[in-house]
Amino acid sequence: MQYFVTGATGFIGKRLVKTLLARRGATVYFLLRTESEGKVEGLREYWGAAGAKAIPVYGDLTAKKLGVSADELKKLKGKIDHMYHLAAVYDLSADAESQIQVNIEGTRNAVEFAKAIDAGHLHHVSSIAAAGLYEGVFREDMFDEAEGLDHPYFMTKHESEKIVRKEAKLPWTVYRPAMVVGDSMTGGTRSTARTISSS
Repeated sequence: MQYFVTGATGFIGKRLVKTLLARRGATVYFLLRTESEGKVEGLREYWGAAGAKAIPVYGDLTAKKLGVSADELKKLKGKIDHMYHLAAVYDLSADAESQIQVNIEGTRNAVEFAKAIDAGHLHHVSSIAAAGLYEGVFREDMFDEAEGLDHPYFMTKHESEKIVRKEAKLPWTVYRPAMVVGDSMTGGTRSTARTISSS
């Protein structure tokens, strides 16, 4: 299996990539800004992966088709079985403009990228914040019922999930982590999440 991951340097993303690479025959391509090239060696060391298994693809989340070059798009076309989109602003105190640029437009760019490379399945890591301030149980089949989306974080997580639901023309799955907690002994984490899928 071949995977493509955005947000591979983040808290959850690093651990996801490590898990994917543990699968037999797995290769993970991951989006990386050019200025972060110096992180590659440390990431591969953390993942326990050789260069042929963990391959950086240089681009920018805020650019069309993730800012990936035409040559790179051509190389990836039809090769990616699963694309995981984790890159986002998770800071509730971040300014609205940066949250819109990264969470909403970045997701739109990721969806365009998935289409451009004919990815087999898109996995979008959303957030329970997509429900806004809805009181009560917010089920997997609920979306438009979200309330209290005035805060930029709630609004952008809701809108980014909407982009996947409405604009992705490939099978997709949405994950809504609620809280990420660490193991007091190992520092490992787990995430409680709801999963919504188009197929």
